[in-house]
Formats: sequence, C-alpha cells, structure tokens
Amino acid sequence: MADTLATEQNEIYRGLPGVEVPVGDALVSLSNMWNAPPASDGARPPSEFRASRMNFILHFGFDASTDEAQALFRSVIQFSRRYPCRVIALCPSRDANAMGQGIVCKIFSECYIGEGQGDMSCCEAIIFGYTLKEKQYLEDQISIFLESDLPTYYWPYRFDSPENLSQYQSFFKNVNRVVLDTSVESYSVDQLTIPERSKLHDLAFARTLSLRQSIGQFFSAFPVECIVDGLTSVVIETPVAYEAEMQCLLVWIQGVLQDCDNCEDESSSTVAYECAAEEQFEYPRLRFAYSNENFADCALKLDCGVAQLNAKIGLSEHSMSGAIKLLDEDDALAEALFFG
Repeated sequence: MADTLATEQNEIYRGLPGVEVPVGDALVSLSNMWNAPPASDGARPPSEFRASRMNFILHFGFDASTDEAQALFRSVIQFSRRYPCRVIALCPSRDANAMGQGIVCKIFSECYIGEGQGDMSCCEAIIFGYTLKEKQYLEDQISIFLESDLPTYYWPYRFDSPENLSQYQSFFKNVNRVVLDTSVESYSVDQLTIPERSKLHDLAFARTLSLRQSIGQFFSAFPVECIVDGLTSVVIETPVAYEAEMQCLLVWIQGVLQDCDNCEDESSSTVAYECAAEEQFEYPRLRFAYSNENFADCALKLDCGVAQLNAKIGLSEHSMSGAIKLLDEDDALAEALFFG
C-alpha cells in the first residue's frame, strides 16, 4: 500500500489559499511576487507598499475545522491590512503515519486598495503543513521565515488538549505576546504551561472593551469607599453565548475592586464573585449586592447595543444609558496585541 503523503490528509493546509513552493524557495518566491515591474500608467509597484510591522504566527490545532481555519485566516489577513505583518500559518496533519514531503509550504499575497488616493497595503503569508514527526524541527524552521527585528505574536487556535499546546514552548518563550480565545477553546488557560503568563492575552476579554469603559464611567460617579462599603457579592447572569466574555468581565471587576488604593484587604476578600450562565437569560446582567441599602444593577443589552445602569450607593443615586458592543475580530485582536 502506498504511503500517505503529508498533505493528503491535511485538510486545513489544502483549504487555505496560496501557491505551493519548495520550503527552501519560499522567501525568494515571496519576494518575487512583490517585484512586479511598474505599470504602464506609472503606478508604483506593489513592493513599495510592502512594509511589515510584525510577525504573526497563526497555529491551528486538531479541533479546528477547515471552515473555521479559512474564516480565521481571512480575518487575520484583513487585520494585516490595518497592521501590516507577515503571517505564518501552521497546519498539522491529522495522519500520524503520513510519510514523505516533510514540512511543506505555500505562499500567499494580496494588495488592498484603501479609500484614499495612493492608500494601499500589501499582505503576505507563508502557510506550512507538517506531520507530528516534523514537530521537533518546526520551531527552528519557522524562525528562518520570521522578519528579523520585528515583534512576533502567536495565536494557537483550537488545540485538542492543553498538554499538546504546552509542548510548543519555543513559541511561548520567543514571542512578544500570545493570544487565545477562551470562548472557543475546550480548556482553561490555567491548564497551560507557560513560562511568562503576563504574555497571555484573551480575545474574550479584549472584546469587552466598551463594556468596561461604560461600567468604569458609571461607577466613577461614586466615591470608591462607598462602592466597597458593605459590598457582599458581585454577580453576572448571562446567556451561555456570552459566558466567556462575562467571566473575563467579572475577573476584571474583581481585580479593580481589590486593587483600589482605598480598599481594605479584609473587606475586599469577603466579597463573593459569581458568573451564572444559562440559556434562559435574555441578556447579561451585572448586580452589586450590599449588606446595607446600597445596590447597583447593570443591564448589558448587547443585542441592541445599549447598557442601562442604575445604582444607589452612599447618599447618591445615579442612572445612565450607554452604547456598548463586543469588539469585532479585527478590533479585538488589535486590543489584545497592543493595548490589553
């Protein structure tokens, strides 16, 4: 029986766009794609618009479907229109017995014309297919294809277990940031072995930016000592679809309250924090419960983009409505990589 080639069972590698080239020729071939001669009308060649600011490693796990991979790849390419980068996509083969070819690759490039005159950005990607036999060589191979002296970011997507993802220690150690999306992963980030957890940023948290801004603006109307005085619990009730984002929001609230300069350790440590996710809930709702007459209630109606916040804290009552939304993929990625 003939050996199975490395790419034959690698559906994600075959499903992503690009021109297949020998691995050793990938950089030269990619450079040649940009070196088109000037157009007859005097337009500047694409090479003049190619200016990477970073490297972006997109690493698919075995739980990712071909459709998910294609959508995510397009999303990262769209992100690179705003933040030019060299995308490295890594696609492992499911067939552990695949033979031949070793690491294979194809290259992809496109130029995006913006709204303004002369506004153009050029995106490029190198897509690698590999079997688990080549995994031990993968990290050294990939380092050759990174743009030197530029920051590198790593997004592992839908690995089948935290143990398998934790084996790629070189990526965790040698990149500037790692992004994960806990709304789609099947494991907790606490299960990962990561040398520097400060590098890890969650897209689910990044998506809550406007919620955090509205909640922070609302509670800024009250003195900090009044907010924590008599506080017994902070509870978020949410539909299951928003559970990951609301878990992140709750952790943020807990961190803010515990980091307040005016908070006493003993008072903040007695507060209970809970995120309850059930299908029956219409929209996320945030409640602050007190042992005194204080209360705070925040209805986060994401479907219609409105937050309704009401509270009586201390001697003050305050109500506010604000526009909210979960950031889309591009904006959330930028928030996680550069600001979060």
